[in-house]
Amino acid sequence: MKLLNEPVLLSTGVYLQIPVKMTLLDETIIRSNEPEEVLTFKYKDLGNRFIIPWRKIKGKLRRLVLEKQRGLPIEPQCALKDDLCMKCPTCFLFGGTGETSSAGAQYNILSRIYGETFISESEVGDITPYTANAVREQDLTTGQALMSILTVPKETVFRGVVTLKDPTPEMVSILVENLGRLSRIGARSVEWGRVQTEIDGYYLSDREALSVYLRLSGAAQPALTGLPTDQVIPPIDGAYGTLNEQVKILINSLAGGS
Repeated sequence: MKLLNEPVLLSTGVYLQIPVKMTLLDETIIRSNEPEEVLTFKYKDLGNRFIIPWRKIKGKLRRLVLEKQRGLPIEPQCALKDDLCMKCPTCFLFGGTGETSSAGAQYNILSRIYGETFISESEVGDITPYTANAVREQDLTTGQALMSILTVPKETVFRGVVTLKDPTPEMVSILVENLGRLSRIGARSVEWGRVQTEIDGYYLSDREALSVYLRLSGAAQPALTGLPTDQVIPPIDGAYGTLNEQVKILINSLAGGS
């Protein structure tokens, strides 16, 4: 099994799975659209665990990939959520809907990056309450009103698997580089949510074989392998440039160009 030489529109059934370890460096707020501020889930086999839904990690990761892309600069006006250009490396990797983008594209792009719920290594213990004074907006003074915020404790370790479908060396370079840049997660991350993100290894196969749920359940998992040694993973700036050229050729054919 090898990485693809260039990106393709139709799937070839090659999956690169990347197990990720995320360690909280301080308290973190993880919440859904519901009122609760800390997300936990009761698993039959794992007990009660803290979780981070994949959509939260994907959203943050996509912004990091787009941020780096703008700095090169490649399609610097591309932005979430309604201003996607639908023709850049970020749109190709994470997908987009043409009808809702400012580009008005007549096509959609499926995401090449998949993930799963990140689950804490240990079961839920104490949930840390944080109490703060409410601040009066007019003069920035504090009053008697107090607000209580619940956070996930620092040093909590989460595990998850990120999957790259039909990977090329350039796509791998972009994903791995930006996973390393993932340093904050959760709500109010300007105040809290510092994390350390580490990659445990790689598994290249014709299917998604790795799962953090199965690993924490004690099920056997395939041994991790390194990236193919006969294929060179390019430096990040060059990877963006090459993938940008390749994507535009693909998009041109998809849009009916010659």
